[in-house]
Amino acid sequence: MFRVHKKVNYVVLDKGFLNDTRLSWKAKGLLAYMLSLPDDWSFCISDLATHSKCSRESTANTVKELTKAGYINKMQRRTNKGKFRKVELFVFETPQAEPDSDNPISDKPLMENPLTVNPQTEKPSLLINNKSLNNNLLNNENNYRTYPLGENLPKLQTAFQFYEDNGFGSLAAHVTFKIGHWIDDLSEGLVIHAMKRAVENNVLRWNYVEKILRDWTNKKLKTIEEVEADKHRFEAKKQQRQQRTHRSNLQVRKEVVPEWFHQRHENVEQAIDFEAERQKILETLRGVAESAR
Repeated sequence: MFRVHKKVNYVVLDKGFLNDTRLSWKAKGLLAYMLSLPDDWSFCISDLATHSKCSRESTANTVKELTKAGYINKMQRRTNKGKFRKVELFVFETPQAEPDSDNPISDKPLMENPLTVNPQTEKPSLLINNKSLNNNLLNNENNYRTYPLGENLPKLQTAFQFYEDNGFGSLAAHVTFKIGHWIDDLSEGLVIHAMKRAVENNVLRWNYVEKILRDWTNKKLKTIEEVEADKHRFEAKKQQRQQRTHRSNLQVRKEVVPEWFHQRHENVEQAIDFEAERQKILETLRGVAESAR
């Protein structure tokens, strides 16, 4: 493995495998993840599967793809007594036509009953190879970047560049693997579109982006047009609910005004006339009383 310089959450990789058109995005992501681990780090396929949403079978098939392309070599060592040890898979940044010359044991050892290597059932260990370190890279800043991007790989670079340029943070190896997986499952355009949604909602976290992608997967949305149509349907329903609520709040209660309210002035006038008549009657009575005396 080529390892020139490493900081926290950064890894330096040869970008050659990112330009290898024989590999799927999933294979490129898995290879980037494995190469980000420390030199001579040992792990198995089941362990790899726990670091992504892929099943063990899917991960094993991806390992087989990398093996076929020459990025993983199957080797089997002998003990001091000449017995064969377990099968090991060595991971390389560049395709290897032949096994490492320091370990010249092929995956078909010369024995009466040759051993059949099957990564899906035997759970072989995977080892990161560190025999090909090129120290000349240490003095050439143009030969590497601090994240696994290829200058001549616009699709992968676009997704990763958007991730970095919009505040999601530094590119870690597990994010590289997950983005590659989602590009394989959906498309690069949808992955970028999901990150744009996260930016619009001001939630700059990769797990939020994955939540959006899972929602689209559950709805079987496979294009940006379908995603936008689903968004418009949601917004239209939301607007209809808001309009119904607004109309109900604007309803004015009509009160029936009683008849006496309109006649109140007339009643006042009638009361004044009645009082005048009363005074007249009282005066008449007083006059009668005085006459009677």
